[in-house]
Amino acid sequence: MNILLNILLLIVGMALLIKGADIFVDAGTNIGKRFKMSEVLIGLTIVCFGTGLPELLLSINGTIQGSSDFVIGNIVGTNIFNMCCILGSICILHPLKLLRETVRKDMNMSLISSIALFTLLLDSYVTNGTENILTKTDGIILLLFFAIFVYYTFYEFTGYLRDKREKKYKDALEKKYNLKIEPPEPPKEQSFTKRDLKIIAKNIGTSIIGILMVHFGSQITVDNAVTIAEYFNTSQTFISIAIIAVGTSLPELTTSVVAIKKNRINIAIGNLIGSNMFNTLLVLGASALINPIKLGSTNLLIDCAVFILVCLVLRMFTKKKPEIYRSEGIILLLIYLVYISYVLYRR
Repeated sequence: MNILLNILLLIVGMALLIKGADIFVDAGTNIGKRFKMSEVLIGLTIVCFGTGLPELLLSINGTIQGSSDFVIGNIVGTNIFNMCCILGSICILHPLKLLRETVRKDMNMSLISSIALFTLLLDSYVTNGTENILTKTDGIILLLFFAIFVYYTFYEFTGYLRDKREKKYKDALEKKYNLKIEPPEPPKEQSFTKRDLKIIAKNIGTSIIGILMVHFGSQITVDNAVTIAEYFNTSQTFISIAIIAVGTSLPELTTSVVAIKKNRINIAIGNLIGSNMFNTLLVLGASALINPIKLGSTNLLIDCAVFILVCLVLRMFTKKKPEIYRSEGIILLLIYLVYISYVLYRR
């Protein structure tokens, strides 16, 4: 009877995670629009942070409780689900045409981060250590990678690099056609009415409520997931990859589907890639900084290798074209089916 209560509480915890993240994303997006942020920037910052909140708080709570396999399994499992199932399904429904910046920067950064994580977990092989562990130093390295990603993202979409590209294009046109192109009028300064300020304040309050829901949901989820794993004599890795990772990916799935329906492809892709970067670099980096994460099962190295494989496949799909076709979406789904079948077999 107790185990039924644990399963019920697990469902309640995941519901709080999903709903809390949804509330935060809606409030954050409203704030971003008030500040006239672009759709891509909203997708890569506010939306990916909001949809990544469940993974962040789950990982921090799991790290504090010493459930290391649960932490890494959830992050890697979520990333693979995002790229294979969600992105693959979107491509089948609606073949994607990506921004060149997404192909050049975000895809490459996603691949680099997956390789960095795998390398940092190979202590027993690379440094002849006695165990594989993400140390506090490793956490700092991952956080530095994340800082670089955020820095470049803001510069890419908030003016500096965009203006640099536009100036280069204008100079080339002037030289080719012997023209003098007048620069556009500078944008008006951002100003807010009292109504705007009230709406922003209301959304800030709403986003705080969302964060609190995710926090309490993460505590309930971790506690009961560990109890269920022990009761059924299965690994925390299996529970985190096969169940928790899918559940915590629902905010990304919902956000992407809504964005596609509204023909906002850039928000959908920015959300998925940004969430993966958030999970791999910020979530694991912060978790390792709080408490070193020991790898209890070598199976997690295989999971990390699969994550690298998925990033490589995506990079191959977009190497010569900024598009992902339906057939390639089917390949991504097949990769996930093979992978999850293997996870079920080894449990």
